[in-house]
Amino acid sequence: MASRATIKGWIRNLLGTTADDPFFADETLDPIVQQAADAIVGAILEHNPDFLAKTPVTLAALAATSNIYDLQTQAVPVTDFAGVLELRLTDDSGAAFIEARLAELHESGSQYYAITGVDESAQIVTSKDTAAGTPLWLRYRYWPADMVEDTDAPGGIPVKFHDVVALESLFAYGLGGEQRLPAELFQRWQDRRVQLLLHVGRRSTRPRTTRILTDASREC
Repeated sequence: MASRATIKGWIRNLLGTTADDPFFADETLDPIVQQAADAIVGAILEHNPDFLAKTPVTLAALAATSNIYDLQTQAVPVTDFAGVLELRLTDDSGAAFIEARLAELHESGSQYYAITGVDESAQIVTSKDTAAGTPLWLRYRYWPADMVEDTDAPGGIPVKFHDVVALESLFAYGLGGEQRLPAELFQRWQDRRVQLLLHVGRRSTRPRTTRILTDASREC
C-alpha cells in the first residue's frame, strides 16, 4: 500500500526533481495527489458502480408525513454518498424503487424516487403516491475519505494500481505553462489507467448482465 508520502516521492521521481524543489513542495503536491485520486475514483464509480458499495442503511423520512429523506440528518448520517445502487421499501425484501426526474414524481405512481442536491447534502424524494414516512432500505456507492496525513493511502483504489495516482498527478508538469509531459509518461499513464478500469470492471469470468426494469418486475 502506497502512502501519500510514497506517492509524492514517485511523482518527484517522474518529474525528475527532489523534495527540496520549491516548485513541487508538499503544499503543492498534497492537493494534486488528492485531485488525482478523486479523478480515478470517479472513473471507477462510472465504470463499475458496484466496486465501491457501502453496507446498506435504513433511512427515515424528515417527518411522518414527508416523502423527503435527508441523508445528512439520519440517526447515522450518510456523509460519503456517491449514488444509489438499490432502493427498496423498508428492508432488503421490500419492493424496489425506480429513479425518475423530480418533475415527474407527481405523475409517476408509487415507488419512484429522485435525488436532489450535491453528494455532501443529498436528499432522496419519493413519488407522491408512495406512502409518506415509510422507512427506506438503501444500498449506495460511496466516496472514500480524503487523505489528511502523509501516512494515509488513497482509498477506493486497488493497492496494485496506486502508481496510477502518481501518473494521474503528472499534469503537474504543466504548472506555470513551462513544461510538457513526455510522450513516454503520457503513454504509461494511459496504459495503466486502462488496465485499472478493465480490472475493476471485469472481476468475474462471466460477463456482467444488464436487467431491464419494468413496473411488473419491481417486486423482485
